[in-house]
Amino acid sequence: MPSALVTTEIVIGALVLVVVVILGVTFARRRYIARGLPLTLCGLRTAPGARWRLGLIRFGDNALEWHTLGGVSLRPAHLWQRQELLIDAPRPLVGDEAIPLLPGALLVPARELGQPFQLALQGPAYTALRSWQEAAPPGYNVNVA
Repeated sequence: MPSALVTTEIVIGALVLVVVVILGVTFARRRYIARGLPLTLCGLRTAPGARWRLGLIRFGDNALEWHTLGGVSLRPAHLWQRQELLIDAPRPLVGDEAIPLLPGALLVPARELGQPFQLALQGPAYTALRSWQEAAPPGYNVNVA
């Protein structure tokens, strides 16, 4: 009987250790991705009607970076250069388009070099995106509609 108790304790200890490691890696990844710059939750859709993918968006010095929400990769899954990014007028996400983790989100149509995509951002994050786009350094070809 004691061997079953020891085995149970080992299994529970291993599960707790796995959970702690996953949480630690997730926290460290988020901190590394942010590197002191604004980082926010964002939905991405590369084609109208496609499924929304949740991720983290980072407003870099010269580029907008989108990282997947899960995983261990430190590289952005999508990167859009500020001077080539065109942001259109937003509209609210309603009905089937709504994303439960982003209540009150806005659908922001955008394109880079003719490639359209859509972002789903909450109000303050959209304001930050618009400000970031409009605050390009002098000499940049800023495209804000």
